[in-house]
Amino acid sequence: MPFVVMITGIPGVGKSTITRLALRRTRAKFKLVNFGDLMFEEAVKAGLVKHRDEMRKLDPKTQRELQLKAAQKIVEIARKEPVLLDTHATIKTPVGYLLGFPREVIEVINPNFIVIIEATPSEILGRRLRDLKRDRDVETEEQIERHQDLNRAAAISYAMHSNALIKIIENHEDKGLEEAVNELVEVLDLAVSEYD
Repeated sequence: MPFVVMITGIPGVGKSTITRLALRRTRAKFKLVNFGDLMFEEAVKAGLVKHRDEMRKLDPKTQRELQLKAAQKIVEIARKEPVLLDTHATIKTPVGYLLGFPREVIEVINPNFIVIIEATPSEILGRRLRDLKRDRDVETEEQIERHQDLNRAAAISYAMHSNALIKIIENHEDKGLEEAVNELVEVLDLAVSEYD
């Protein structure tokens, strides 16, 4: 049976860093899969984009088609080994927020756990401003807070369609990255014991 742990958080929260560090420390063996990378591969194959940050500007119908193709690939991988899915619960587009996993997509993936990484809006804004490698939209702290609120609501919706458990991990500057990583390691160790 496929086994998937989704890890999500808005850009700049530190999700990918926490995920990489936790995977080095956990006794659990997960295949790390980035949902956006799978979508990007499909978009490039179709000649729709050349750079990953262009994907959020595609029309919603095209994005949903890419999401469904990526979801099907994830299930194929998860049949062979547990998957840790690095992803976004919602994506800010020029015309509004797009669900990262519409009903038909979340039902295909059917995750067992959903982990949300959060931080304060000011921490996220500071991290985004220091990250010169990505072409990110400039947002106010209020917009960042709204996006995190939408992520929580989206995660609840995803759990309704998959019976997944939801865990929120806070990644604050004063708390330290170490504590957030340790919390994720605990979730992964628990998840793999449930899988066995």
